[in-house]
Amino acid sequence: MNTWIFQGNPKFFDVDTYIKNHKYIWWSLRQERFSDKIKLNDEVFLWRSDGNNRGTGGILAKTRVISLPTESTNDETAQNYWHTDEWENPYLSVKLEVLQVRLEDGFISRLSLLEHPVLKELLILRLRQQTNYLLSKEHAIELQGLWSANNHSTLLRSHSWEVIGEEIAIKELDKSTFLHHGTGIPKEVRRFFSAIDMKRGERREIALEYRQRVYHARLEMDKHSSPRSRLLWKADFSETIRNQFQNAYSHFLNKDDESLNEVTKLRFEKVGSSSDTYLVEFLSSIDSEVLIEGLESEEIELYEPRAEGNLVTYYGRRYERDPINRKRAIEFHGLSCKVCGFNFEEVYGERGKDFIEVHHIEPLSTLEKEAVIDPERDLIPVCANCHRMIHRRRDNVLTVEELKALLSKF
Repeated sequence: MNTWIFQGNPKFFDVDTYIKNHKYIWWSLRQERFSDKIKLNDEVFLWRSDGNNRGTGGILAKTRVISLPTESTNDETAQNYWHTDEWENPYLSVKLEVLQVRLEDGFISRLSLLEHPVLKELLILRLRQQTNYLLSKEHAIELQGLWSANNHSTLLRSHSWEVIGEEIAIKELDKSTFLHHGTGIPKEVRRFFSAIDMKRGERREIALEYRQRVYHARLEMDKHSSPRSRLLWKADFSETIRNQFQNAYSHFLNKDDESLNEVTKLRFEKVGSSSDTYLVEFLSSIDSEVLIEGLESEEIELYEPRAEGNLVTYYGRRYERDPINRKRAIEFHGLSCKVCGFNFEEVYGERGKDFIEVHHIEPLSTLEKEAVIDPERDLIPVCANCHRMIHRRRDNVLTVEELKALLSKF
């Protein structure tokens, strides 16, 4: 896999808005000598040049290649983002999937790279007029590490919403969610629900799945001149919320003036990139010791070495896990348990397909600070039973070799 930097100039093209509003984008390949080097799943960091604002340039997004170079003409999707008529001219381009966007928090500035002991030698810092830059292995590793170190997990925060990565969003529950069968969706969060292109007055049915029960809901744009977006569900899901958080429901129902001690949240997880089904989970304040004690054996669902181990406070103090590392670990190691060889699909068929737990060889709870996790070296797939046995005694966490030896006795 190659790692690239693709550059865009905000004097000619609205880079920020384009990548913020679209999950799939096209980027020109002006250095055509690279056309035979671009491979599917190559990693591409997007660079916004200074344009007319000196000191504002740098890396603001991470993407991956999902199509080989092809000649593009009349790209109407990007037309509105051009400040010139260059979009009408044919050119080679590559389709990219946007994985992470950091317009502010976690943005890597050009000025900071100039101070970096290794990345200060990046070609883009010395030869700025190109669009496409192929990174050396050394520069790729350093940039991946820097991007990971700048990771603050949350892609964006807006009002009572948090969007984490591409697959998870968390909504802090408020009066509307308890009493009015739904909640507003800020503009910045529409992308998570694939609602960016919805028109005024448009509705789209979606499904919310909780504990294998499906609840019907819809995304809706109202009819105002500047339409607001909402997520609305039916009475059955409202009843589930109220039953889950009876104290919070009573608080809002009785218009209690006292502050609510319990923090209640609703977690949404996408089921596939093109699906309109979202797995939901209820979250609330939880005692830190209980959470950390069970953390090492919890199932981890949900790519380069990424930093993990940050202390976060979404719903109780806990050690943060980066869900994207799971995919990389499975790509390297497969889906069979590295201790006993158990494979969920072989035993459970379709229901067990793509399922496995992922074990941190060094428990996260032993980390004193954020660490860069290499999925190939630091993570391995294990079945639920072996995972529990590894962590059953907090004062004696077993290594994989020790558990294998234990198994061999029986």
